[in-house]
Amino acid sequence: MILPRIITAIIGIPIILLCINVGGTLFIVLLSVILIYMLKEYIYLVNSAGYEISHFSSFITGIAIFYSIIFERLDFSKTANYLTSIVIVTTIFLTFFIEILKQKPVGSVGRISVGFVVPMLLSWSLAHLYLIREFQPHGKEYVLMLFFTIWICDTASYVFGSLFKGKKLASEISPKKTISGLVSGIIFGVSTIIVLKRLFRITELNIKQITILGIVICTTAIISDLAESLIKRDCGFKDSDNLLPGHGGMLDRFDSFIFSSPVYFYLLTYLLKK
Repeated sequence: MILPRIITAIIGIPIILLCINVGGTLFIVLLSVILIYMLKEYIYLVNSAGYEISHFSSFITGIAIFYSIIFERLDFSKTANYLTSIVIVTTIFLTFFIEILKQKPVGSVGRISVGFVVPMLLSWSLAHLYLIREFQPHGKEYVLMLFFTIWICDTASYVFGSLFKGKKLASEISPKKTISGLVSGIIFGVSTIIVLKRLFRITELNIKQITILGIVICTTAIISDLAESLIKRDCGFKDSDNLLPGHGGMLDRFDSFIFSSPVYFYLLTYLLKK
């Protein structure tokens, strides 16, 4: 099982790093591809569990909100300042309208909630990676700090959790996650972001601030991971897909960013006084 994980990482990580380094359109394309696969996997999961949500409205919700946040950042008109709000209202209206056309009130509240909330959250999360990349002058470095901190945190949690075992973190949701894994992940994650601060010569943040960022990133990443596991357990799946050998699906691979990327963006904005 470890070999497919390594091969996937060898192929995938350089692609991600290249897109982060180049930024702009290439990074948007990467995030768009990730989002499309995440939405596809999510819709499959919940519909397999019997929710029967609309593919159309869920895809539109995710994609429209993602691009509205990006267009707001481009600030090409006064209307763009309200674009995300307009899109959210429109997609909620569309979701309700489709349910009205079905004329099946039983289960409609569940379908509306399941079909809107998570697609919105996935698009919100990935769009904030683009917003972080647009920070000046160290947007690229801040995105790399987030990715490497999460990757090291995940790896340390997996390795040391398997090695030391001990008390489970959330046994009914993710049986393999342990308290020892959580603590190890935070320690290695915080150490990683401190090293990267020095490597990237980030002078805007002091050690105390960067340590807080590291703790927040690792904590929210672990909660994000458990949130995705919660969805899979409810739907009766272990992996969201088999797209990435050894890693499951795109939703499995990028689940740690669901809450960590927007929280990181807003905390970073506060610390940098953006």
